[in-house]
Amino acid sequence: MLKIGIIAMGWAGNTHAKYLTTRDDVEIVALCDPDAVRLQKAIDDFGGKGFGDFETMLKGTELDAVYLCTPSTIRKEPLLACADRGIPVFCEKPVERRAAVAEEIAAELRRRDARVQVGFVFRSMPLAREARRAVADDRVHLIQSMYGCPVCLTKELSPWFYDKEQSGGALVDQATHNLDLLRYIFGEVAEVVGFAGNPVEPKKEGYTVDEVVALSVRFECGALCSHVHTWVGDEWRNEMVFVGERRIYRLSLTEGRLVVKEKKGTWDYNQDQDHMYDYENDVFIEQVKSGDWSNNPSSFDDALKTLKLTLECDRVITIG
Repeated sequence: MLKIGIIAMGWAGNTHAKYLTTRDDVEIVALCDPDAVRLQKAIDDFGGKGFGDFETMLKGTELDAVYLCTPSTIRKEPLLACADRGIPVFCEKPVERRAAVAEEIAAELRRRDARVQVGFVFRSMPLAREARRAVADDRVHLIQSMYGCPVCLTKELSPWFYDKEQSGGALVDQATHNLDLLRYIFGEVAEVVGFAGNPVEPKKEGYTVDEVVALSVRFECGALCSHVHTWVGDEWRNEMVFVGERRIYRLSLTEGRLVVKEKKGTWDYNQDQDHMYDYENDVFIEQVKSGDWSNNPSSFDDALKTLKLTLECDRVITIG
């Protein structure tokens, strides 16, 4: 029975905790959050002993693995504290908000031979592996990517989320998933340009996120890509289209479906969609149990590359 601790019981911490309670080979023994009310609710929902800070939790609890679900600016200290104790960590994405700090963390993790899986959820999905396999014998020259949701219309998220300095906004919080998946399938990026705007509500104090973003990306393999992102869309959608010399590939990450069309016909791949976060959790738990991290879907070093790409995209956008 693996003993699990979770640091920070916001949306991500609760999402992983709900999954962990469905397994009979793990036990949530420790929960950490500085908000006493939120911590108590999590204890009531998931069990375990509560702690107001991670240092006390790590010192006072025997753990086999830790889920790190803090805001992205609170990564270094808990990651290194776990690494010093030899505790594997599932770290939510992005690995940091600042590339320089993330590089410092990466160097320290390498020195400690730490075991960390970063929560780029698409990497662990069978759908992504199938898409990568499907394009392997084709030459894709054009890529379209679209991620949309209405969170700037509904204001359903916590207030801090609409402060770009804290959340990173649409690019750093969400588009980073698409950029990471495209890196996984097509390799590294050579160049990027982009635009952003706020067509619904102007930026103001407390509301500094970009509502819409459009990126043009050139991959080192030569493929050209457009990624468009909206936080003022009608509903949650995440779709990609790859245009190759042999086939066209339509990938719905929302529905868990890949449709491939070629001259000899069309075929579909449909992924079991119980909950897409289950896949990354399955991988993490199995890595902890087996001790084999050779197929880690998203190491800290690789996730650092995605962070740098995402921050570069954010740097080059022209505000309309």
